Amino acid sequence: MPENDEIKKRLNEQAHQIDKDLTDTPGAAIEVDPELAEHMGAFEETAISLEDAEDASFYIDEDLNEES
Repeated sequence: MPENDEIKKRLNEQAHQIDKDLTDTPGAAIEVDPELAEHMGAFEETAISLEDAEDASFYIDEDLNEES
């Protein structure tokens, strides 16, 4: 886990620097790598949750039982 902590620390430092740069230069465009962008929340999670998947499989089982 120390490796993950180091990665997270590095990403936090980079995110903080980008935030500072954007504060100092409003409207600036700063290119970041995908890993850092994801860390900063740039990508919206669109996958269904485990709970939704379990609910969907429950309803399928109910439908199959009703057809029998």
